[in-house]
Amino acid sequence: MNTFEKLITDHSQSLFNYAKTLARTEDLAEDLVQETWLKSTPYLMMLEGMTFQKQRSWLFSVLKNRFLDIRRHQKLEQLKYHQPACRTMVSEPGFLLERHLDHLPPLDKEIVYRRYWLGYNSREIAREMGLPQGTIRWRLKEALDTLRKIIKPILEKEESCLP
Repeated sequence: MNTFEKLITDHSQSLFNYAKTLARTEDLAEDLVQETWLKSTPYLMMLEGMTFQKQRSWLFSVLKNRFLDIRRHQKLEQLKYHQPACRTMVSEPGFLLERHLDHLPPLDKEIVYRRYWLGYNSREIAREMGLPQGTIRWRLKEALDTLRKIIKPILEKEESCLP
């Protein structure tokens, strides 16, 4: 039995149970497990050198991160295509981020663009920009906080016109 088959034999059921707990549907749970296996194939040599518990922990982290990516994407899509009942300031879908990105410093704007338009994760952004991952995550958080402060009054105004 090769390394990959052994990993699947050892961890598939626990990964599926964990995915089902997160996703609450069997279909999404199965997809998450499959994507976890796909993402783990380049790391087989690393996984081979780990203990059983470290393998499981690493695989669970990959699965959870993929689940969170899916949820974040769904939230962004909901925000992007939100159509208010009355139109005061909203004229097109996706206005919330696109229109207000110019309020951010250039570096933060680039990080937000790479994360939400190009779909990169913090590791990929950090590698491309030559910055630590923690710095990327912090700057992304700060940029999103700034955007929320700008957008919140607009959303409140939009909600106030709902019947």
